[in-house]
Amino acid sequence: MQESIEEKIYLFQMLLDNVPVVIFRINKEGIFTRSVGLGLKLFGVKDNESVGKNIFELYPAVGTRMRRALAGESLKFITDMEIKGRVILLDVTLRPDPFDLGGVIGSILDITQQNDVEQELRKAKIKLGQTVELLNTGEEISKTGGWEYDIEADLVYRTKNMKLLLGINEETTSLNDAAILYEDNGAELIREGMKNAIENQLPYNIELIPKGTQKCFRSIGIPIVENGKTIRVVGAVTDITEIKQAERELLMAKQVAENAALAKQQFLSNMSHEIRTPMNAVIGMTNLLLQENPKPDQIDSLKILKFSSENLLDLINDVLDYSKIESGKISFEQIDFNLIELVNNVKETHCLAAKEKGLKFKVKVDSDLPTMIIGDPTRLTQILNNLVSNAIKFTSSGSVIIDLSLNRAVGNLVDIDFAVTDTGIGIDADKKDYIFESFTQASSDTNRVFGGTGLGLAITKKIIELLSGSISVKSTVGMGASFLFNLQFKKSKKKAGDISVPGVVSDFSSLAGYKILLVEDNEINVIVARKFMQKWGLHIDCAVNGTEAVEKVIDNHYDLVLMDLEMPKMDGYEATKVIRSIGDDKFKQLPIIALTASLLTEINKQILEAGIDDYVAKPFSPTELHSKIRQYLH
Repeated sequence: MQESIEEKIYLFQMLLDNVPVVIFRINKEGIFTRSVGLGLKLFGVKDNESVGKNIFELYPAVGTRMRRALAGESLKFITDMEIKGRVILLDVTLRPDPFDLGGVIGSILDITQQNDVEQELRKAKIKLGQTVELLNTGEEISKTGGWEYDIEADLVYRTKNMKLLLGINEETTSLNDAAILYEDNGAELIREGMKNAIENQLPYNIELIPKGTQKCFRSIGIPIVENGKTIRVVGAVTDITEIKQAERELLMAKQVAENAALAKQQFLSNMSHEIRTPMNAVIGMTNLLLQENPKPDQIDSLKILKFSSENLLDLINDVLDYSKIESGKISFEQIDFNLIELVNNVKETHCLAAKEKGLKFKVKVDSDLPTMIIGDPTRLTQILNNLVSNAIKFTSSGSVIIDLSLNRAVGNLVDIDFAVTDTGIGIDADKKDYIFESFTQASSDTNRVFGGTGLGLAITKKIIELLSGSISVKSTVGMGASFLFNLQFKKSKKKAGDISVPGVVSDFSSLAGYKILLVEDNEINVIVARKFMQKWGLHIDCAVNGTEAVEKVIDNHYDLVLMDLEMPKMDGYEATKVIRSIGDDKFKQLPIIALTASLLTEINKQILEAGIDDYVAKPFSPTELHSKIRQYLH
């Protein structure tokens, strides 16, 4: 081997500076006599800073294995360790020290962050400083071999471990002979990398596969420049086969996890549809019975049935919404909307519940706030509905207040502070963070008395955070609570009259004279919907699948179509596309409203692509259904 001592030291220092490895020596008393390497940064110490210190006192967890090593046993094992709150995986080798009887020479290799190794190898500057013996030991332990390319002589020199890694005996070869030791693509990468290093004086970092093996090497090359000219290129090759295998296994595990999450989501979607369909009948028939002048002794029972069924629906929605947030499938709109109308509609939605409990329900809006903003009105409504619903639920007397104020306005951005304040039971100081966790409530008594899944605030918090906002709570037990959150919106250029949030109508005005086609394959849903719409004076025609719906639309005149989305033969999406494709303009302008048990976030894109005008969720609210129909008929 034609390398000088200085050159070997040079190569070894490059190894220590570029691979997350620690090389150390322990004497027979357990005292550090040497400790060097880039890996020391992981432990927050510098080269040789541990020299003179006892390993059993510094790292008591390694005591058992270190005693075995000091007794003359060679050990190699993988272990984990928590450092600064992060669990890392370490490949540890302990061997008898050939230069110190009874001592131990060892290495620790961080195998958790191979990418960190790559970055450090590209950035690191070569430093000198170790002995030839330690170089060979370090190379063997870290599965790394060093090399140097003499440009003028066209010779590649290799260290002992470099030859072992490649399975060859030659210490020197030409560059071309060195390149052809690897698969064709690797040989070309070596030539390109070396050319770039010589001509442009740039380092390279490539992955190679030795011919006839399943191994994977990482090779780095760094040009050595004198007087503006590259005179040689030095580098190292590391066997990263195990790391690449771990990466492949991780990718496979990730794919399995993603498939499982997809299957879970599909299951929840199917369950949503299957549960909502009978719930549509239960809630619908309950609403009908309440409107048909029940006997006084039946009213309380019907109200209990209505409350219980609607509560069950809320639980279903919470679980499904939480699942979507956890899986990262939630998406947000950026559309113009009227903030004031939205808040007033939230108030209108909960006004009856507050009135039944004798609560004062107020909305306060800062006069400096813009009326029109750009954001996601659906998610803002969901946040406010969750907080207001909780406020009313946990308040037996007093008031509930929604307060909106301008935090700041910069350019076309506005930061808005929202507060929902009640005079209810309040929250213990030590439970203020706990209540935002999934499936939790302030106490077990809360669940027994008030019910609920404990998901509402968790969902609210996650949505706010996904919108880059934050939420907090101020509360005194027995005096109420105030939930405060801040969100940023863009100012809208549209005027208040251009966009409006559909309000909730309290009357069921007559819709007589209009003819509607109800496309629905579930007989119970047909009965429920027909009973409501006949009360409103509508003439109802029915189809049980998309094929029949298309035929009836062509043969008859309808003012509006209520289209179920999931049906046999032809579903609602396909049926709508067929109707829209018919040449006559009346079919393109015919209002089509979807009836579905699926979540809007799952089907919104499909609805738009099919040409469907609007959407009503099952179980449908008679008020919402009447409002949507009236909106498109008048």
